[in-house]
Amino acid sequence: MISFRYREKRTVIHKLNPFCKLAWVASVFVLALVLNNPIFLLLLFLSTLLLVITAKVWREWTSFMKYAIYISLTIVVVNTLVSYQGTHVLAEAPFTIPVMGTPTITLEAIIYGMAMSIRLLAIISAFAILTLTVNPDDLMLAMIKMRLPYKSVLVTALSTRFVPTLISDVERIADVQRSRGLELDKCSLPKRIKRSASVIIPLLSNSLDRTVQIAEAMESRAFGSGAKRTFYKDIKMSRMDIVTVIAGFAPSVLGIVMLILGFGDYQYYPTLGRMDLSGPEWTMLPILALVVSSVVFLAFLKRGVDLD
Repeated sequence: MISFRYREKRTVIHKLNPFCKLAWVASVFVLALVLNNPIFLLLLFLSTLLLVITAKVWREWTSFMKYAIYISLTIVVVNTLVSYQGTHVLAEAPFTIPVMGTPTITLEAIIYGMAMSIRLLAIISAFAILTLTVNPDDLMLAMIKMRLPYKSVLVTALSTRFVPTLISDVERIADVQRSRGLELDKCSLPKRIKRSASVIIPLLSNSLDRTVQIAEAMESRAFGSGAKRTFYKDIKMSRMDIVTVIAGFAPSVLGIVMLILGFGDYQYYPTLGRMDLSGPEWTMLPILALVVSSVVFLAFLKRGVDLD
């Protein structure tokens, strides 16, 4: 069973300072919002794979991306059915919907939905890497160090743990029910819905029990009683970490510069623009990939400095 939780691994990405990974994820998020050209968005997504391979979280990352692909397909379908803009009409319905007009499927709507899907995949890939390579306690401590309200940070940390924990509970309960002879998959849809109660009821009970345990643990540790907080563990920043944080923010700076210079832009409506890139844009492609991937090279360099 593949876990969606953080697991300690002896890789350079796991050992990297959480501030460095937060800066990198923020840059990927900014780049995904700034870039519009599908080629640049695809390159941004592929650039995240180097961190996945280096961190050795390929299987876990693939599990995240399976759900992301379902969401992406939904975006393409919904955008195709809802957006009637575009000059290249592929199909047109023989009827008219009040207010919305005549349903029309255009090539522009399909391409735009696909581009938005690639954008979403890049963002989810970056956050999946953050989830799989940063200890939740270190992430919470880093956010508190950034002067964010610690109560809000705790709620955010518990929320990020909720979905992986919920998925693990569903798989565990389903395996227990199968061991008792209850078939959950190989049956008709009505029976599958009826038998899902055998999973949902224990899942709710387990979730409520876990909530009570967390509340009791927080109360026993006097959470929220002190104005000045102390830390059992501290995150120290070395000179190499500072350089890596700067490199982590570098892609977002590059994205803003590209936006100002007009690189990475693309026209979807009313007519698709030319997909070919200009000479300067071809030059920006390897620069973009190198800047996004520079965190990996600095992580290896940091390990060498620590060994020395």
